[in-house]
Amino acid sequence: MQTSRLFNLEILSVKKAELFDFFDQFLATEVNQSEKTKTLKVFTPNPEQIVLAKHDKVFAKALKQGDYLLPDGIGLVVAANLLNFFGKVNTKIPERIAGVELVEHLLSLSLKKGLRSLIIGGRDYADHLSDNVFWTEAYQNKKHIHPIEKEALEKLIEKLQPDFVFVALGAPYQEEWIVEHIGLLEKNGVKLVMAVGGSFDFIFDKVSRAPLFMQKMGLEWLWRLIKQPWRKYRQLRLIEFIYLIIKEIF
Repeated sequence: MQTSRLFNLEILSVKKAELFDFFDQFLATEVNQSEKTKTLKVFTPNPEQIVLAKHDKVFAKALKQGDYLLPDGIGLVVAANLLNFFGKVNTKIPERIAGVELVEHLLSLSLKKGLRSLIIGGRDYADHLSDNVFWTEAYQNKKHIHPIEKEALEKLIEKLQPDFVFVALGAPYQEEWIVEHIGLLEKNGVKLVMAVGGSFDFIFDKVSRAPLFMQKMGLEWLWRLIKQPWRKYRQLRLIEFIYLIIKEIF
């Protein structure tokens, strides 16, 4: 699929419908695949993560190892199109693709085909599961993982052998976890692993998504800031993101 090289990352430059069609075909192929194949890694960078990657080399390296990087943030769309206007990148990004929307699509596909999904991370999801959707909190403290927790999670993956794994540990922990455990996932037949942040908080209605008009205007970040004021310190990274765009232009 077409990408736009933005801040040294290959960000997908496709319409949402094209992306969904790709995963429909990918899943159809994988379901009929008798041999174990490579586990597809999907990351969802946004402006905040771009800034974080500039200061965290381990995270930056992990992002680059993703097979598909979704433009999960209107800021990436604006940046790509602005830099394209100034001749700094060759390809525009046609639209934002929210990670939560791809997660919903993949869940729908997996349920129709009777595939297993495992959610790693998040809080209090136990009441929202089904026969095909499993969840583990995984770690009490993702910054300081106890060996017993690590072993328990590995055994759970070996037992379930899920088709999809959704990692909800937040950046940079979820991306780094995926890179570190990709061998374990491939060994156990995982078709796709995706870094999902707080997507399941929206899907399970723990946090309401922005009204549709705000989503279309690219103001979902503002809605989350209103609902979760503690995010104001993280949103300060948007100022540095603007600086990075200006730096790329000049």
